[in-house]
Amino acid sequence: MRFPFRFRSPRAARPGRGRRPTYGSWLASTLIGASVTHLPDSGDGALVLVLAGEFDSGTMAPFRRALADAQSARAARTIIDVSGVVYADSGLLRLLVQASRRLPRFTVAGPLPPQLRRLLELSGAAGTLRITPDIEAARRA
Repeated sequence: MRFPFRFRSPRAARPGRGRRPTYGSWLASTLIGASVTHLPDSGDGALVLVLAGEFDSGTMAPFRRALADAQSARAARTIIDVSGVVYADSGLLRLLVQASRRLPRFTVAGPLPPQLRRLLELSGAAGTLRITPDIEAARRA
């Protein structure tokens, strides 16, 4: 007998089964989760952190540690490159806003991914953060 609906077994309901991966999760798995890279000093006193991948509550720890290190390093300016962020939730937004209050001359460098731009605009954080089109513009600001 055929049913007019799709019957799902309990096995298919388990995480990772029966779900099609989204583009963001596929790309993030290609990038091996979330990564935070510290760029070498270019002599201008700026500490540059490059974010890549998906940032949610489970992958925020490396970025949290990098911000703590930036605060203890007492750099003249801190630049966060978010052009490689595939997905961000409110946890990343909260850390960016907190860092802008704690770190001197804090700048978010783009280009901003569409999902992150929308998150910043909907939350109102786009008006409080210093956002530049790229790292070079952030170094000049």
